[in-house]
Amino acid sequence: MTQVSQTSTEELGGFRQAMAWLHTWGGLVASWVLFAIFLTGTICVFDDAITRWMNPERVQVGEFDPQASTQQQRLELVSKGEAYLRDIAPQSHLWRIRLPSEADPAIGLSWEDEYDEFQQVRLHPVTGELLTPQQERETEGGHHFVHMHFEFHAGMAGIWMVGFFTMIMLVALVSGIIIHKRIFKDFFTFRSGKGQRSWLDAHNASSVLSLPFQLMIAYTGLIIFVSIYMPAGVMANYDSPRTFFAEVFNQPEHRPETGIEADVYPLTELFEKAEAHLEKPAGFISVEHPGDSSAVAKIFGVFEAEKNAGRLLFLSQGQVILDAVTGELLHIEAPDMFDKSNAFAAQRIMRTLHFANFGGYTVRWLYFILGMAGTVMMATGAILFMVKRRQRSLNEFGAQTPKVYRVIEVLNISAISGLMVACVAFFWVNRLLPLEVTGRAGWEIKLFFFIWLGSLLHAALRPASRAWIEQLVAFVVLCLLLPVMNWLTTGQHLIVYLMQGDWVNVAFELTVLLFGVLGIFTVKILKRKQQKTVIEASRIYKPKSEAA
Repeated sequence: MTQVSQTSTEELGGFRQAMAWLHTWGGLVASWVLFAIFLTGTICVFDDAITRWMNPERVQVGEFDPQASTQQQRLELVSKGEAYLRDIAPQSHLWRIRLPSEADPAIGLSWEDEYDEFQQVRLHPVTGELLTPQQERETEGGHHFVHMHFEFHAGMAGIWMVGFFTMIMLVALVSGIIIHKRIFKDFFTFRSGKGQRSWLDAHNASSVLSLPFQLMIAYTGLIIFVSIYMPAGVMANYDSPRTFFAEVFNQPEHRPETGIEADVYPLTELFEKAEAHLEKPAGFISVEHPGDSSAVAKIFGVFEAEKNAGRLLFLSQGQVILDAVTGELLHIEAPDMFDKSNAFAAQRIMRTLHFANFGGYTVRWLYFILGMAGTVMMATGAILFMVKRRQRSLNEFGAQTPKVYRVIEVLNISAISGLMVACVAFFWVNRLLPLEVTGRAGWEIKLFFFIWLGSLLHAALRPASRAWIEQLVAFVVLCLLLPVMNWLTTGQHLIVYLMQGDWVNVAFELTVLLFGVLGIFTVKILKRKQQKTVIEASRIYKPKSEAA
């Protein structure tokens, strides 16, 4: 009996050791990418608020409430959008017109050009003219962080990369639970000033605090793209993905282009017909294959947030599909209905959970705090690896071990402090880049990556201890001076926002200032640790005669 018990204990210990190795090395390699995914994902919880701050010139023509507007007003807006699209993109594969709303007062237009690339512009809702840079600067806004979060601005390749590292994250989370025998005790334990022990305590506390959130956010993130990551089921049972989605959404199948020219039915009349079927205002219309006999128009009802407040499964806003050549009704989805497909309804719940599309600002701030805790977990895990190796090298790579550790240190600095600097610098670029620059939104993103790359070069050229402090000091300066720079470039500042009752911009700038203050404390702690290390080293290497 004793022999069996001893064998079981040894097997368990061996299993935990294997999990510890997997957690350490798998977590390290993935932590650089996962830190970027988590940090940008946490920031993009408030992507609309960030976009608002990044567009101070946004035209203001009074609030537009689509629920209170008359049908004639909505038809005039559609007419302005239609006239622009017919003039600028008559051969496009897709037209989209989004009517103004309380959140966005402009008419939003987008279309797919002859190169299958999306173009978008915004029109003044009164004059129907293209908004100038002086009225609205070209910027990706907070959506930059959204794209960084799920595909690193790399399209389908980026989606696959994020999915791969998300799977590694789930493995790291499970292996971390296995190796932490005192997981809940560790949550309430933090010993400051203890070197490796302090980093481990911070890693454990942030891990346990956000563990349920991390498991949920990773799993739901994978589910959102399940048809991409696991296409075998669709490929085995359907002729094409379009057929699959037509069945899931309970809609007519996508019509392929026929090559036969046909005039598009007046969009105002299609819009009016759709509103009659929906018995409510509509706010969006798209036309597939305009100018072709296969053209189809889709009109969506206005989303009513108050009806969906607190729901994980949203009520349908209503949708009407019409033949865009004849005006014939093809399909109608009545508003205020839940999704009929159980599988699709389950995925919708996963999407709602992942995007925090419920509970208002209370849930968004909760996601933000837990997301930051997860980000801290990624950072402390990567830093803990180097702290342990500095104290006790295992010589895993033979004579090349010091060089390997140096590369890891450089990547740690760039992936953590370098990305933090790049994120704040992105807001500076938004204010300092001239409004007239062609492709301005693209240049904002390019400069973001150039700054991030610069942090890598800086980390490679400087001693690690100095690089950490110098990049964090840069982060602090950029955060604390951002409101000043905003005032100098736009004339807007916290007092103006307060007087206007613009609490979104107030919250944005106060949050940036808070991170600047936290950065000051971080720099002080690092400097204190470095001074302590220097003093201890001088005592160790002091000549015997001096010591005497």
